[in-house]
Amino acid sequence: MTQGTWFNNDGLYLQYGTQKAIPELGGDFKSYGEWREVETYIGLAQTTWGALGGMPPVPALPNGFTGTSTPIAAGIQSMTTLMPLQTTAIPAAAASGNGLILSGTYLWISQVDLEVLVGANAGTGSATGLTGIGLVVTNPGAPSTFVQATPNAGVQLVGATSNAQMGAGKHYTWYSDGTAFGTGSPPTAGSWLGQVPLLTNAITPLPQSAWISALATGGTYSGTTASGLLKLRVKYFIWGNIAN
Repeated sequence: MTQGTWFNNDGLYLQYGTQKAIPELGGDFKSYGEWREVETYIGLAQTTWGALGGMPPVPALPNGFTGTSTPIAAGIQSMTTLMPLQTTAIPAAAASGNGLILSGTYLWISQVDLEVLVGANAGTGSATGLTGIGLVVTNPGAPSTFVQATPNAGVQLVGATSNAQMGAGKHYTWYSDGTAFGTGSPPTAGSWLGQVPLLTNAITPLPQSAWISALATGGTYSGTTASGLLKLRVKYFIWGNIAN
């Protein structure tokens, strides 16, 4: 069967044939206490998991965002791994002496980790790094279209990252206050550390979750010598008036 994809009437993205055989790279993992953790591999170049002739390779990261094609053209790393979004207003002190009213639920990102398992090599391509790692949603009114979440499109989790910063064995950690540590000068921090802002996409109703997306800059990681494999980990919790 040839590869194929489509959005069903519920706006869900479905895959069949050889497209479905592409490995899923992410997952939501158990974490004790109130925290939750999402992890995903990010392959810079085309990456084959297993022997040649087995499962189809995961394509290389795209150079820039395209929302009207395949998930990988939008930089999406895993179709089964989703991050929650902030869709209710952030709390503030109420008027007339009523203090703080927590009427909704709110999303806080405590920590983001980025580990380099295989160093970046553009091969015969001209990629110079990542524009960032962000989040992507779909619009129910145009379900065949992927859209970058806003504000801070494409850089919510990690900002600009150079090839030099993606040397083998390097590790970076960012905390909710923007504090960063790692090997030498770290990449630019993501824009959604700490309290996640209210989603600003002009979509009704607002999406409740988003896929993780990574995009190359300067070109692509291509050719037989191209390589690079990252591991992204996001630690978050939901707070406020949790009814369920």
